Amino acid sequence: MKYSIALRWSCWGCYLVCLWISSYQAVHANSSVDDASAPQNLAELQAAVEKIRTDTQTPAIGIALVNHEGPQWIAGLGLASLEQQTPADENTLFRIGSISKMFVGIAVLKLVEEGRVSLDDKLRDLAPDIAFENPWEETHPVRLVHLLEHTTGWDDMSLAEYAYVATDSTSLKEGLDYRPASRKSRWVPGTRMAYCNTGPAVAAYIVEKITGKVFEDYVQELVFDPLRMNSTSFYFSPAYAKRGASLYADGKLQDYWQIITRPAGSVNSSAADMANFLHLLIQRGAFDGQQLLPPDSISRMEVAQTTLGSAAGITAGYGLHNYTSGYKNYHVAFRGHNGGMEGGLAELAYVPELNAGYVVMINSGNHQAMGSISELLRGFLLRNSSPPEISPAPLPRAFTGLSGYYLRINHRSEFSRMSSDISGVMEFNVSANYLHRQPLLGGWDGESNDYTLDSDAEVLIDAWTGLPAIAIVEDPLAGLVVQTSSDVYKPISALRAYGVLIINILVLLVSLLSLLCFPVWGLRRLIKRLPLNTGVWVRAWPLAASVILFAVVLITAMGSSISALGRMSIVSLTLMLGSILYALMTLGCLVVLWRCYGRVASRWIYGYACLHTGLHLYMLCQLAVYGFIGIRTWI
Repeated sequence: MKYSIALRWSCWGCYLVCLWISSYQAVHANSSVDDASAPQNLAELQAAVEKIRTDTQTPAIGIALVNHEGPQWIAGLGLASLEQQTPADENTLFRIGSISKMFVGIAVLKLVEEGRVSLDDKLRDLAPDIAFENPWEETHPVRLVHLLEHTTGWDDMSLAEYAYVATDSTSLKEGLDYRPASRKSRWVPGTRMAYCNTGPAVAAYIVEKITGKVFEDYVQELVFDPLRMNSTSFYFSPAYAKRGASLYADGKLQDYWQIITRPAGSVNSSAADMANFLHLLIQRGAFDGQQLLPPDSISRMEVAQTTLGSAAGITAGYGLHNYTSGYKNYHVAFRGHNGGMEGGLAELAYVPELNAGYVVMINSGNHQAMGSISELLRGFLLRNSSPPEISPAPLPRAFTGLSGYYLRINHRSEFSRMSSDISGVMEFNVSANYLHRQPLLGGWDGESNDYTLDSDAEVLIDAWTGLPAIAIVEDPLAGLVVQTSSDVYKPISALRAYGVLIINILVLLVSLLSLLCFPVWGLRRLIKRLPLNTGVWVRAWPLAASVILFAVVLITAMGSSISALGRMSIVSLTLMLGSILYALMTLGCLVVLWRCYGRVASRWIYGYACLHTGLHLYMLCQLAVYGFIGIRTWI
């Protein structure tokens, strides 16, 4: 699915990160392509894309470059199937993942245009048979617009939902009735954005109820047929069986996966078909002389209106399944969406002011390849532009006190919250005319330079998109927070920012030290024929806890997959039982320390055992707080 965001993060990687490996993502890192080497004509662009494909060993690329006149370049490059040596062409079908959500947005907006529904309608009124929980329903109900802008506050789909083996015959309602527990608002709806794959599926179900048609059939009539997207489908169609690109993750062939919430990410399409859809967006709802949607509907897709920052004036972020991104410090907003699944990545992006955009799809999970191609295409579209010269005004007084550390509080998934809380701290620094933001652990090519042209403004501009993107808002649960595009941050102390990170690193280092020293300790005792005394026991128990912890992480990492974690399996059972055993072993360390108090000859050995046990206690409490002790990922 989205954010850059591929599904692997919700599997074993999440556990590794959660247990110390600090990872970060360059949300708007600068391009790896030099401006001086950016392609200046189509021939240079074609050669550069092909070079990236070969250098990154990407099997196939589907690509379309479109402007207001129509396609400039549509192609398939490389091999759609390595096994069959099938060449890709403009009609090769790729999985476009979460770009599928854009069709949900268009379907709803068509019904809004016809007066059959309003974006402000309550979900409870539109689909009372859909289960969800909202503690603030009486005062802040979940509305249709929240489903499309991901502002319901719901958790993302559970691993069990991801692992469900859906088929073309699985109805949308059947998918939504499976494990509805994730549809619980974690904060007041309409305040924070958090990407959620069930929201668009519920919106699609509302389309079914209003039109009386299967959602996929409605989109076929509304979009695919008028745009002559003759091969595009939400299903494993005969066309896909014949011309579909095989998917590869880490060089391994992947099975065809049908997500349980099909409207959220199941579309298969070709470069030729997607070029027509992109042309519709560039032409503001028109295609081949027909106005399929009014321009206002396309404009509404591109702007978020249901976060606290939106009310303050932020226009960057996630609209109705259409979000903004940028390119270096060009102050240019690209609109669109991306998508990903095991073995496939895709991106659609366009700039309304340039009347141009692109679609790129690959049959590989290689994010480096996708990122390089994306930056190359953006540089090409802006080849005749240059970063603007700006004269920023002094920062408004409200922003001058923002220097410090911040933690994101709009997590996409509770499953990944521990990872984010440990390694996702942001550092803000203020100068006279700029707010500078960057991850505490690095990951961006440089800090942001947020500014304003009016010292009385309530929102700062992000140089990446050139849009109003940073505001200080009052969250009903967290108090004063800072929203940057779609992310929401609360201030934390330097002690919290560094302390949690340092303690987790210490758990790792001390545990590794004990494991490395164990052979030395054992060999020494064997050679000197030393008895098993209290000094041995106080070190052995925390060492055993470290072994259990490492074993659980390694087994989960080596054997994990969505399928293994999302249903009862050796891997998911190992995770559950191993976490419980780790808790018992850690508590056992405390008992051993208490019983051996005053009986260990070396105070250094006892002190080391106390340190190691204390670190395990911290890790145990941390895992318990985030719900990892006894976790059942198949529920």
